[in-house]
Amino acid sequence: MKYPYESAVINEEVPMLMLMTSVRYVAMHWHDRIEFLFVLRGQIHVFVGGEEYSLKENDLLLINSNEIHGVEASEDNRVLLLQIPLTFIEKWYQNIEKESFECQSFHNEEQERFNGIRLLMIHLMLTLRKKGLGYEIKIHSLLLDIVYSLVSQFRVTNHRQLNRKSSKDIERLTRITGYIQKNYMHPITLNEIAENEELTVPYLSRYFQQHMGQSFVKYLNGIRLEQAVQYLLDTNWPVIQIAMESGFSSLNTFHKLFKDTFQTTPYQFRKNQQKTLSNSLKNEVRGIESYEYTEEDDFNELEKYSQRLELIH
Repeated sequence: MKYPYESAVINEEVPMLMLMTSVRYVAMHWHDRIEFLFVLRGQIHVFVGGEEYSLKENDLLLINSNEIHGVEASEDNRVLLLQIPLTFIEKWYQNIEKESFECQSFHNEEQERFNGIRLLMIHLMLTLRKKGLGYEIKIHSLLLDIVYSLVSQFRVTNHRQLNRKSSKDIERLTRITGYIQKNYMHPITLNEIAENEELTVPYLSRYFQQHMGQSFVKYLNGIRLEQAVQYLLDTNWPVIQIAMESGFSSLNTFHKLFKDTFQTTPYQFRKNQQKTLSNSLKNEVRGIESYEYTEEDDFNELEKYSQRLELIH
């Protein structure tokens, strides 16, 4: 499954995905990478399985591979995001697919070990940005330091069941969500998906809620909302056209869902984003399926953040 901030290519020289970006809405999804979200400014809401976390400035959250998660934000924010593929880690730690980690700084008063991860992530971002001679070596070194910190300090040892899915569930959920993503602009129903999967509607409804952490309708509207945000940022279409193109049954339905999620109207959201982009965003990078995500370029501030952490750490 491919989502906006996952559009950079992970390659052998730089075996990771890392961005300093603003996040607005990312529908529930999963991937075979360990993901860190480090909030530098503002606040975001992260949904992992059936849990919801409100992350504010300086909060750090790890999402295990194949944990279903999504992000919402109603205010301006800056997030440092890092994804490390399991294929990279297993070269040095073969049991990585069987391991789970718990790294939630906001649930812990002792911050020293979290500061270690924060500092490594900032150094990664700065190294990736500067691209000095031999920077690929430094990136590998920093990534391995992060992996070592995970294994030695954040590994789950009590075998508590996390929200990771079996391969059978992943295959079924991939089919279902793939169908939704291809047909969200049409009035699709749970009945037709149940027929495709040869399941009863009540069973599929319970299954979807259990494994996705939300109802079928909420997920479908989330996909439509994600598309609508893209249209608001990328086009000059009228709001009513955006609502229809995104699959909403009426303008009123679109307005209500949008306002409930972002605490503003689609029109005001577009206006605010255009103002923010013109005032503060330096770079634009074209992502998968024409989604434009923005990567902020205020690395002087990141350097200062690093210096403060080093004094504490």
